Amino acid sequence: MERNYDEVIADMLIQLDKHAALLEKIETRMDKADKRMDLSIRRLVKSESHMEVFDKRLEQSLIDQKEFSNMQSKLNKFFLDHIERNGPQTTS
Repeated sequence: MERNYDEVIADMLIQLDKHAALLEKIETRMDKADKRMDLSIRRLVKSESHMEVFDKRLEQSLIDQKEFSNMQSKLNKFFLDHIERNGPQTTS
């Protein structure tokens, strides 16, 4: 069986070109995917830093609430003790 090497080489070059084009397309998609991944990572890092700030503010708010509650409790106790010591005030 006689082969025409010119046709075989031409078919191989066509296939090689198709493979090269496909590879280029895949590389382009991978570059885009890498950029999206980098952007997602940046967003996650930024979100995490915002959460840290929020956590600190929440923690400070809880501390402030506790201090206010303690102060309110002491104030209430002071007035109850004052009322018990002096008795009810009547106006005549």
